[in-house]
Amino acid sequence: MSQIADAITYLTRSLKLARSPELRRYVIIPLIFNILVFGGLYWLSGSWIAGWITAATADWVLTGFWSFLNGALHFLIDAAVVLVWILLLGLFASVFSIGVQLIAAPFMGFLAEKVDIQITGHPMNDESIPAMILRTFKRELRKTWYWLWRAVLILFVVLVIYFIPVVNVLASAIWFLWSGWLLGMQYIDFGADNRQVPFEVMLERLKEKRWLVLTFGAIVMALTMIPLVNLFIMPVAVIAGTLIWVEQLAPSTPSPGSQQTINAVGAPLQSTQLAQQENRPQGNRVEP
Repeated sequence: MSQIADAITYLTRSLKLARSPELRRYVIIPLIFNILVFGGLYWLSGSWIAGWITAATADWVLTGFWSFLNGALHFLIDAAVVLVWILLLGLFASVFSIGVQLIAAPFMGFLAEKVDIQITGHPMNDESIPAMILRTFKRELRKTWYWLWRAVLILFVVLVIYFIPVVNVLASAIWFLWSGWLLGMQYIDFGADNRQVPFEVMLERLKEKRWLVLTFGAIVMALTMIPLVNLFIMPVAVIAGTLIWVEQLAPSTPSPGSQQTINAVGAPLQSTQLAQQENRPQGNRVEP
């Protein structure tokens, strides 16, 4: 229950941080990007389908005894066009946020970086902007591969369960939990990636706070399915995910088999820092 409450608290905090002067511009840039991409694709798709319906029904005119129904026929055609726009809005609301993740990853990386520095006070490793964009793009491809084949397997299991009486009530729950885990991982990983924590290490840390990740992802998923709200929730979710990583999940010890020491915020310690730790007085020690 404490992890569920923490997820709600982090989202509330992220709403306040998103409006802060330090982060506002980093929230507005991806927001404008989302609106332009979403609006452009929505308008082009809707205009093309509506134009096709209008052209296909241009010659639909009743004559003779049935001519009095022409008004109702034109009304139905106009209603079909309006229905297309509404259905497209719902479709884009559910699919758009998944597709735009890959394109908007660098913008989200910048936002997560500023949140991390503001909370921890620790600077990031020196990295050029092209290198950062390339790294985040590769990370998104890695995450896409992680969830894509697993989603196919889980979908197969859900479909099998769906046709089994009584047990089929679990189908929706399984898919909901998987989707919540996926979105939680997606947004929390921005903070881990900025500190260049390996993807496998990040996953192991997430498993230690399963309910926190699931609750956070489930809430974000519910908000993402609301048209127009899905445009605004993405930057807020990045802020919340970064807070969760920094304050709850960042490793403080090396992962098994790792040759790097990782500090409290997940950043590899430099060689000078390691040397300082090795030479630091440890108190009175009795040598064997």
